[in-house]
Amino acid sequence: MNRKIHIFLMLAALVMALAGTSCKSSKSVAKKSLREFTASRLIKEVENHQFDFNYLQAKLNAKIDAKGKNFTVKGQLRMQKDSIVWMSFSLPLGVEMMRVKITPDSVFMLNRNDKTYLREDIGSFEDFSPMITSIQFIQAILVGNDINLREEDDYNVAIDNGQYNLLISKELKKSIKHSDNEWKVMMKDIWIDPDLFKITKYYIKEYNNDKRKIDVEYSDFELVNGKYIPTKIDITVRGDIYMKANISYSNIVENDNLEFNFNVPKKYDRIYR
Repeated sequence: MNRKIHIFLMLAALVMALAGTSCKSSKSVAKKSLREFTASRLIKEVENHQFDFNYLQAKLNAKIDAKGKNFTVKGQLRMQKDSIVWMSFSLPLGVEMMRVKITPDSVFMLNRNDKTYLREDIGSFEDFSPMITSIQFIQAILVGNDINLREEDDYNVAIDNGQYNLLISKELKKSIKHSDNEWKVMMKDIWIDPDLFKITKYYIKEYNNDKRKIDVEYSDFELVNGKYIPTKIDITVRGDIYMKANISYSNIVENDNLEFNFNVPKKYDRIYR
């Protein structure tokens, strides 16, 4: 397996960090006439409906495409909020091929096929994808939350196909344009379900760089402990590499007795980005 595929699988692991928790019940919501909301009020509703957790574990299935190469994998996920994302990926026959651990400052990957491992600072992956900025951001976007919706003056509210649409304001675009760091600023358009007040779609891109962006779509929301979460995610990452993943989850439960084992055998060789 070449190094590009190593990195692709790493990004896939970040994508599959989490999209749900224990699925107890589901609800199909009929659309209705939309109320008028200011950006401030709409952001407050989204924050009030965010999904929170401490520990989670789940099984996952994913179909992944990168540069014409297609993969179907099964996996296990274990996560502690703001601290650890741990994953094990297996072939359809159940043989583990890869193990990944993400912490607030580092990313670790163990490849059993090639007997190699990777250990890198999490910030070093930012050039591959603007999504990879912190473990908090990764976890939030993958459970359908947003930890950065704080400045309501930065957004305007529109209606698009029966959903609310938060759009970057012209004033913010102007301020970014005159900033010394405009190429590092992330631009975000967000679609919100008018009944659940859950995010259904993200379009995220680097200002002035259409080649580096992420599209995320959430579906099949289910009610868990009084909050709705998406149980399916379609995500496309464009940057130095291209990746698309369709992810679904099952057997997702809260469990505070989780282990996050990540031991590198002595005969494994370290690889670098």
